[in-house]
Amino acid sequence: MAALSLVLMLLSAVIPTMSYGLPALCGILTTLVVIECGDRTALLMYGAVSILSLLLLPSKESALIYLFVFGWYPIAKRRIESLNRQVLEWIIKLVVVAIPVTVGSIGAVALVGMEGFFGSDIAGWMIPLVYLAAAAVFVLYDIALTRLISAYLSTIRPKVMPRFFK
Repeated sequence: MAALSLVLMLLSAVIPTMSYGLPALCGILTTLVVIECGDRTALLMYGAVSILSLLLLPSKESALIYLFVFGWYPIAKRRIESLNRQVLEWIIKLVVVAIPVTVGSIGAVALVGMEGFFGSDIAGWMIPLVYLAAAAVFVLYDIALTRLISAYLSTIRPKVMPRFFK
């Protein structure tokens, strides 16, 4: 899964319009590792894909998006959802994603020079709109990820896994 994730991350150099979509897809692969192998293995995968993406990708945008949002979130999602208090879970999810997005945005401007996206081209009043749009997309991603997990556990896993472990 780590190798497949790295290949997908490298594809973001070939298909630059997928610089957000491919890291999100890699997050889905991380979710499968969390389900099948546990959090420790998923953390190793996250670390390997993050480091190799930062080293190998010519444009660091996809690597930073994976590093700050989509790589670690599937690991945290299971822990957060174990609280079984939906309102509190959503508050925690939004906060734990907003913090790395902010840090990642500041880092992207300072280290990689993405001022055109995050910096001076955005008027001050637009920054809350960017956060609201990012929160809306994140909520949709989380709901889709939850549905994919349910489909995997109820339909795909019972059909696929017995073939591997006969």
